Amino acid sequence: MSASGGASSKDEISSSRRSSLSANRSPSMVLGPRLSSVKIINPTSLFVPSKLTSEVFSTENPPLDWADAGLLIPHEAIRRQMAMMIQSVNAMSDSPEDKEAWKLTLFSKWYIEYLYESVHEHHDAEEKIYFPWMITKTTIPEKEFGQSHEELMSAMAEIKQCCAEIIKKGGKGCSAQVATLKEKVPKFDVDMRAHLKEEEETVPALLRENFTHEEEGQIVEQILQAGGLGLAKKFLPAVLLAAQEWTTDAFYADFVGSIPPPIKHLVDKYFLPDFENVVMIMRDAPTLASEPKLKRVPCCGIPFCFPCLI
Repeated sequence: MSASGGASSKDEISSSRRSSLSANRSPSMVLGPRLSSVKIINPTSLFVPSKLTSEVFSTENPPLDWADAGLLIPHEAIRRQMAMMIQSVNAMSDSPEDKEAWKLTLFSKWYIEYLYESVHEHHDAEEKIYFPWMITKTTIPEKEFGQSHEELMSAMAEIKQCCAEIIKKGGKGCSAQVATLKEKVPKFDVDMRAHLKEEEETVPALLRENFTHEEEGQIVEQILQAGGLGLAKKFLPAVLLAAQEWTTDAFYADFVGSIPPPIKHLVDKYFLPDFENVVMIMRDAPTLASEPKLKRVPCCGIPFCFPCLI
């Protein structure tokens, strides 16, 4: 599998957004895979350290348990998406021709609709749910997590504005916007990776010393509920595709097996196929030679179809 998470799938909270997501929430149903379902007895049988993109964990310093894996699950997905984002921005012509406007517009839509939303929700969940939970029992070292979140979100907002300008112009006459992307995206990538590294260096030890695996699982479930099916549709496929690379078949089987059947049906039949056949192509558009024909999985046609509603 490539670092993009592009191989075929296996048998498969910003307060301002909460009201819009509430319709997709199911308070009585688990909305994603549960790490607590994975029996971590022998870490070497569950993780593939050589496939990690982390600057903290590696073959020399492999992840050991739930405290390490809990951060790697979202972080590995984010880093892999960012790597492909960099590849696409590097592939953009400094003076793009109008006939290739589709490359810029598809990439811009991907950034706004998927990466921006996913990362924004991830950081909001940390600020509003995860870190407040942690400080009920411990003190998070002042490494400016809060401030770095603000700076990262500000940088993402600037990139989003640039992408919005590209979409408004239909991808034509966008040399200035491309120049902005080539300036801001690599810097954001560096800053984001440094931030994720900081968390991976600090948080796992605090979790082990002050919380149980079960307690952490409960707070993660709160985060999943806050994001709802809408966020699961956008981010869960990236998480699963990344996990196929850095975890073993045993881990992945337990992890995916913990998804409730109704949600797994959506993941297998809609979320993953659409992510691989539409979302990833939008992301990679600047690297493509010809304009793709994007086709999402067709709706089942019944009233109140879940994939249509979310």
